[in-house]
Amino acid sequence: MRCDHCANDVPDGVFCTRCGAHQGTTGEVGDAKNRTYRYAAHPSEHVVQPSVFTTIFPHLGHQKIHEFRWAFAVGLAGIAILYIAGLITAAILVAAFLVPVLYLIYLYEAQVYRDEPATVLGFTIGGGALIGLVLTVIERLVYNPYANIGNPLRGAGISVGAVLFVGLLVPVVQEVLKPLPALILPNRADFPETIDGLVFGIAAGLGFSLAESLVTFSNALANLPAHMAPGNWIFDLATLAVFQPLMQGSAAGIIVAAIWRYRRGRLGRREIGGVVTAVVAHVAFAMGTQLLKNAQASQLFVLVWQAAIVGGLLVYVRYLLHHALLEEAAHMGYAETVCPNCHMHIVASGFCPSCGVALTAAPTAVKRARKPRSEART
Repeated sequence: MRCDHCANDVPDGVFCTRCGAHQGTTGEVGDAKNRTYRYAAHPSEHVVQPSVFTTIFPHLGHQKIHEFRWAFAVGLAGIAILYIAGLITAAILVAAFLVPVLYLIYLYEAQVYRDEPATVLGFTIGGGALIGLVLTVIERLVYNPYANIGNPLRGAGISVGAVLFVGLLVPVVQEVLKPLPALILPNRADFPETIDGLVFGIAAGLGFSLAESLVTFSNALANLPAHMAPGNWIFDLATLAVFQPLMQGSAAGIIVAAIWRYRRGRLGRREIGGVVTAVVAHVAFAMGTQLLKNAQASQLFVLVWQAAIVGGLLVYVRYLLHHALLEEAAHMGYAETVCPNCHMHIVASGFCPSCGVALTAAPTAVKRARKPRSEART
């Protein structure tokens, strides 16, 4: 059949396998390549939807995404139970490890690393953790607002210079150094797609976040009793378990994805805007949190501020990845494969003709199992 939108001859299906547009509709005419109402990695969602799991776990299909959502919910429930029981040090450790461990499992499930798991995981999560450890220790030696207080995220009044150090200089330096493990990854040519750069950047950012959290909370982990009154720790645990790792991972992922695009000869306003957005968002997250705490604002309001910053970052991740997937999927040849989202056996190019998902977002094992159409026929 001839696609209503890109005018290519394509296999019969609900979606065009060349441009991904929905067939038989008029709403997408003239806008098939720039649509935002159908996220390329998960077509049932809008691009401007700050969904955590379909954003930072882009290789996973619908069923697997639900499994990770349940695992995350169980982890949060475990943190809440530890908090209520007064086991704050245990809750801190679970909160710090929750998202990085889930991401490690995701990298294994999606086989993003192909045949070199030790190299990829060591250079991304391990390298990010090493940089986070060294950099955070240096930061605390220069200025440590948490040294003499039992709860590391309770800020007393500090000077303007200290606010600029914590809220401006430190975030900028972190965004310069965090992506390095992904950028020096050996055999980068084996991972050419933008989605690979995004995933490796997020992994490095989460490794960094884990090390930063452990160093930041080291006084509390060393000095708090095994059992104590819960107090107001729930707010800090929410930051530690959700907002800080998502901020660090998303910002690093955007920067690495933009550099991946530059290496492919693609450098436009999306890529430049992505780097600027990541740095500005990190500064806003750190400085806003510090200023609100200094002003003794409600801790709930602090969480709302952090959630707004993280939500904006997630939307930009989706925006950048969506357009990269649309562009890169359009250049794929026809092959026989299995859709990672709807699990249909299909002959397709860049998009599944059944559900419309971009096949460049498939797990590596699925991509490698693609058979060119000539082979599939024989």
